[in-house]
Amino acid sequence: IMLHNADCFEVLAQLPDSSIDLVLTDPPYGIDYQLNITAKQERILPKIKNDKDSSSLDWGLFFSEVHRVLKPKKSLYMFGRLDFFLRISQHIHSGPLKYNHDFVWSKGDMASGNLNVFGTTHELVIGLSKGTAEKSRLVTIDGEQKKRSKAFYVGKVSTKEYVGHPTQKPVGLLSYIIENRTDPGDVVFDPFNGSGSTTLAAKLLNREWIGAELDAEYHDMATRRMSDPEIEEYYRSRLAKGFISRDGGVSLEK
Repeated sequence: IMLHNADCFEVLAQLPDSSIDLVLTDPPYGIDYQLNITAKQERILPKIKNDKDSSSLDWGLFFSEVHRVLKPKKSLYMFGRLDFFLRISQHIHSGPLKYNHDFVWSKGDMASGNLNVFGTTHELVIGLSKGTAEKSRLVTIDGEQKKRSKAFYVGKVSTKEYVGHPTQKPVGLLSYIIENRTDPGDVVFDPFNGSGSTTLAAKLLNREWIGAELDAEYHDMATRRMSDPEIEEYYRSRLAKGFISRDGGVSLEK
């Protein structure tokens, strides 16, 4: 159980073979992204490190290392825009991990981008596995345990949970994926941990967790979130209410 302020490849190199049960991450998309909407922030947030272009990271090495550290039948779930996945498609297609399915996060609000075209209201996640993926776990939705749950989560990062990371993901969304793909005590690794939403979700669900984040500011933010009892209690109370069906998908929103 540890948060590393380090490059993901440094942390991956330290992990033993077949030691991780789930890699769940939101990597830099290689689009030189910057959030220019300050909202309640007093400044425009800095750009994501290693996000200048798709060659900022060695994706062939990344998928190879993830395959090495994953246990057999375990999965990698990775967020990304479609153009990002197209740019690294050769590493996905010819890499060692097996493609399983897409997952859609419907966040409602239109993302910033090209104002001349339709506004995008979703993000994609791809599910890859080391060999044939193991069966999904039972997830309680609408008070009933479901043998198979939808790869479709509805709900944005609320004002209350937003901590200042430009691409922050809802803890409920990450919890939904973690519950489906792991058991209590399993090890969840996020190599691009950002503000710590993945590792926080893993902690709340009684999983072991490892996070790597290159940016010292966001690493410190994650460390504070992971040790704040009020934040933990807030999410535990929400998760205790369970997931619900909403707008064709699944949500933690009430």
